[in-house]
Amino acid sequence: MAERIKLMDDREIEQITGGAYTGSVFVYTVQEGESLSVLAHRFGTSVSVIAELNEIKSAKNVQAGMKLLIPLKA
Repeated sequence: MAERIKLMDDREIEQITGGAYTGSVFVYTVQEGESLSVLAHRFGTSVSVIAELNEIKSAKNVQAGMKLLIPLKA
């Protein structure tokens, strides 16, 4: 289950409960040249967490313009 939360600066995050991941996430649009490993490093998480949240079977399937859920740091 996902609940959308609007922040004071008009960004939106989602609170996910149930399943393998529980916590807050935000939606990120992949830019040209970015990979799951680049995003994991930038946002302080792991490739496996991003892949699982977004049901990505192969990192090769990530392309510019895709919208991915990224977990927020606690």
